[in-house]
Amino acid sequence: MNSDIRDDIFEEITNIFGINIIGFSQIELGHMNLKWKIDTDKGDLFVKQYNKTRYPEKMIQGLETSLNHQSNLYNEGIPCPELYSHKGKYVIKTSYGERFVLMGLSEGSNIKAGTANKEQMYNLGKIIGQMHKILNYNNTVQLPLHWDVRSKESMLKNWQARWREAISLDCKNTLSKLEIQRKIIEKSDIDIFSQCEKGWGHWDLFVDNILFKTNSVSAILDFDRMHYVYPEFDISRPILSCCLEKEQMHTDRVSAFVKGYQEYQKLTNQKLVRSIKLTWWKEAEWVRADNAYNSSPLKRFSEENIWVGDNWDDLECLFANIV
Repeated sequence: MNSDIRDDIFEEITNIFGINIIGFSQIELGHMNLKWKIDTDKGDLFVKQYNKTRYPEKMIQGLETSLNHQSNLYNEGIPCPELYSHKGKYVIKTSYGERFVLMGLSEGSNIKAGTANKEQMYNLGKIIGQMHKILNYNNTVQLPLHWDVRSKESMLKNWQARWREAISLDCKNTLSKLEIQRKIIEKSDIDIFSQCEKGWGHWDLFVDNILFKTNSVSAILDFDRMHYVYPEFDISRPILSCCLEKEQMHTDRVSAFVKGYQEYQKLTNQKLVRSIKLTWWKEAEWVRADNAYNSSPLKRFSEENIWVGDNWDDLECLFANIV
């Protein structure tokens, strides 16, 4: 029962931190993990429970590493929630084995995908550029990549399964989109991705994980997926999520993001386009006829992927005057 899990965690918070919980409201965003906003005698706080199926014990050490990075970023001035620790750990376990984190509640609002304004995008680019600089400063140790680029053979095998599925469901619209995907996969030289820089990245920077004020960013949220991977995901993912609206890319907003990012990190036209193609390569599998993927945000990821596919050969020109 969710109420039993909640009561167990709330009791632990009071016992460990001496925080009295006056009221709470459950937050429905997210997948499987339970979340609450709690009103306490220490102010408003945020609690997140880690579902045991989604986060088995073997994943907790990696999660702890990600949260350590979040805490360091907070201390360096990046707008993200302040974490509470217990005995040197951010992932806290109750006596009944529930795992949770406790952090400050960030102000700001989520926006609809594609609706960020230029000021918000400039500020977001600046924050992400600074974040990458902090995370990968003096990055001399090469760690194993958490995710690497699929081979063309693997991509085509995955594509064939989705093609057969779309045929069985007689989904003509999906078949036309998949045909575009096939042509891109077959003609692409994946050696372009060998130039991608390796390092720590947030790896989940879409609108649900960013809080905005009217003309700025108030907080970056949800560092759970932070890994040693390709930081370029943190360039293309927020651009696609925040600047693509009704199949139109707002290039003036992309330009604002790039200007902000360049205050801390280099960003060329080649790198910008490569980052978008990298996200396409990773998320191509979301384009399918299966109704299970018709929910947000996967539906949105699919729409973004389709747009990139439709504009694959024109991306350099589209962004030519931006960088």
